[in-house]
Amino acid sequence: MQVSARRARGATAERSDTPLQFVVHGRRPALVGLAFTAFAGGIAEALFLVTVTRAAFAITDRKGRVGIVADRYLSVHQTLLLALGLVLLRVALAAWSSVQSANLTANVIADVRHRLSSAFLDSSWEIQQAQRAGSLQELLTTYSGQTSAIMQSLSLAVLASANLVALLGLSIAVDPVGALVLVLSVGILGALLRPLRAVVRRRGALVSAAGMEFATSLNEVSELGLELHVFHVQDQARRRVGTLIEEFRVKVARFQIAAGLATPIYVGLAYLALLGALAVVAESKVTSLTSLGAVMLVMLRSLSYGQALQGSYTSMAGSIPAIEVLQTQLQLFSDGKRHDGGVAVSEIGELRVENVSFSYVAGQEVLHDISFAVDPHEIVGIVGPSGGGKSTLVQLLLGLRDPQRGRILVGERDISELDKTEWARKVTFVPQTAHLIAGSIADNIRFLRDDVSHADVERAARLAHLHDDIMGFPEGYDRPVGEHGGHLSGGQQQRLCIARALVESPEMMILDEPTSALDVRSEHLVRTTLLGLKDRMTVIVIAHRLSTLDICDRIMVIQSGEMIGYDTPERLAATSDFFREALELSGLR
Repeated sequence: MQVSARRARGATAERSDTPLQFVVHGRRPALVGLAFTAFAGGIAEALFLVTVTRAAFAITDRKGRVGIVADRYLSVHQTLLLALGLVLLRVALAAWSSVQSANLTANVIADVRHRLSSAFLDSSWEIQQAQRAGSLQELLTTYSGQTSAIMQSLSLAVLASANLVALLGLSIAVDPVGALVLVLSVGILGALLRPLRAVVRRRGALVSAAGMEFATSLNEVSELGLELHVFHVQDQARRRVGTLIEEFRVKVARFQIAAGLATPIYVGLAYLALLGALAVVAESKVTSLTSLGAVMLVMLRSLSYGQALQGSYTSMAGSIPAIEVLQTQLQLFSDGKRHDGGVAVSEIGELRVENVSFSYVAGQEVLHDISFAVDPHEIVGIVGPSGGGKSTLVQLLLGLRDPQRGRILVGERDISELDKTEWARKVTFVPQTAHLIAGSIADNIRFLRDDVSHADVERAARLAHLHDDIMGFPEGYDRPVGEHGGHLSGGQQQRLCIARALVESPEMMILDEPTSALDVRSEHLVRTTLLGLKDRMTVIVIAHRLSTLDICDRIMVIQSGEMIGYDTPERLAATSDFFREALELSGLR
């Protein structure tokens, strides 16, 4: 209860974070350090400007001493040496500020990517499957990149603010009236530009949404290369992509126009403020020419920092919508974290499904009141029409989803209570379509599991009847699989996936249409493999090819979400109309 309460409080806190708090997360000390460095640099710069100005007037007036600050005097040579020291100090502090800012920017994007990728990988299968293709890539690239942009803008804002404060502080010491006018000017300029920043933020949100739509749609098109050629619809695809490009272009242009207006508007208003400040100083009649020159330089430099500050605010306003999307997605992944019961699995034994029902949409069950048992070392086939619920049943058996009603038991324990890592090692899966990673055959059999030895890889390949094929390659197990597995045949890819599933010696293997796209020889090898596994593990196989199922001890018929038969092939042929018709259509009877 205490752990759940802490997790709930953490989730609530993350939801309540503003976009800036989300980006700054754990980096306040670094920002304070950056501000301190910038402030020190601003003081050095302000002192340099005052010192140089007064030295110039002293040299012009042929005076031997220069008044610095608060009736403190130095010789001209001492003043020039002081100015040189201030320049070197300013350069050193500016360089250190750049290092601090660069580290902040690089670290924040890495941190957000770590948090987002970890949250996604820790989320449940339901959450992951619901994401559009390409959306995670877009989140981890473009959207995460906006955290770098906003941190860079924030760092620049901190630098500009600290320098501005330092310059204003020195201005007050030199000329209080001019400094007061400068403070008022910067404040008024910020207020006048607030509506423009709101426009930038709204248009930034539109750009973020359009960018996600463009990326996901482009990913869909890129995955349809074969179909585009087969159906010769390249022109239609080109028009679709072109429309998305134009929509994105228009939104980006409107955003850039709004963001670009900030600088010229600020500059114009700043020059007007400068004229006003000069008028006030002139009317006050309390400023010497030397002080006026120093204040003018400080004011001009201050207004440039004010421009940088306004530019940072405008840039952050444009990036905030992307950060809000990241926050929403991160919260979605965190809230959908997969449940791990944590109970040791020991051995699988009998698998029993009791009154299981499941629906993706409330009120529309795809599985209804399913009950059956699978004995250890039994080979069970599952058949039925497409859309009948077979693949959903497989996901439930793998523990990827939890049934809304009923339970799935091994050794009288509900699988939802078991340790997920151990369960994944004991119950494995071979999908219908082979998904290979870049690398060698051995890498793909090992599949990111570093503790799997080469001996384990070779043993699994032998069990999958793939070893002889591998040894026929010059590179052997080091042979690259190629892009999308292009260096291997379809049958070799499927047997590679079977070897991947076998490499950790599981106690149960579930296969989804393992022979649907294979030639006769490859199908024979897969059937031989499955039959040879009977003494080692329990096997559950979904198949439309009934020739694949002649090795099964029992066959289950799933139709319209219900189990309408579960018996030996011989008895099922006599009792199930669907199975009997399937046998006749396949020519097996």
